[in-house]
Amino acid sequence: MKTILIADDHPIVVDGIKHLLLQTGDYDIVGVACSANECAQMLKTLHPDVLVLDVGFPDGNALYKLPEWKEECPSVHILVVSCYGEPDVIRQAMDAGADGYVLKDSLTECILKGVSSVADGRVYLCPVAKQALENCPNAMHATLTQREREILTLIVEGLPMKQIASRLGLSFETVHSYTKYIRAKMGVNNTAALVRKALERRII
Repeated sequence: MKTILIADDHPIVVDGIKHLLLQTGDYDIVGVACSANECAQMLKTLHPDVLVLDVGFPDGNALYKLPEWKEECPSVHILVVSCYGEPDVIRQAMDAGADGYVLKDSLTECILKGVSSVADGRVYLCPVAKQALENCPNAMHATLTQREREILTLIVEGLPMKQIASRLGLSFETVHSYTKYIRAKMGVNNTAALVRKALERRII
C-alpha cells in the first residue's frame, strides 16, 4: 500500500482528495500539511511515497521549495494539484521537480490516475495541463531538463538507446527511463511520434 502525504490549506479540498484515495483501498494517508513549512517537516519524518501538493500557502509558494524537498527526500514522488493552468506555472512545477500536474477542477479520474502514475515512477499531466504545454512550445521545451534535451537530441539524430547510453555514460535502463519521461512530457506514445513532435515544435 502506497503512503500519501497531502499538503493543502483548503480543508474541503483535503477531505475530497482523502475520500477519493481511501475509497480505492490502495493508499494510506499518513499526514495532512496545511503550510509549506509543515509539509517540509512531515516529508522528513514520514517519508511518504507520494506527496499530493497544492502550490499556494500563506507561508509561501511551495514550488520554490520543491528542489530542496526533492534533494532531502529523493524517493518521494510529487503530484501537484493546483487551480493554476497557465503554461508557465505548469512548466515551473515540472522544472522544480514535480512528477505530475493536475488541475483541481479535473475529473476525479485524472487525480486518481495522477497519483497512480507518479506512485509508479511515471510522469503524468492531466489533459488540460498537457494541452496547455502543447499550445505553448516554449513552455513544453522548458519542462525538459538539460539531460532530457541531450537524450532527445540524440533520439532525433537516430541513435538507438544503447548508443545513447554509451555516449552519455549512462546505463541502458537509465536512458530508457529518461525516454519514458520525455514521451510523457511531450504527450506521445512512441519514438516516431516523439521525433515528429520535436521537429514540428522545434524543441531541439
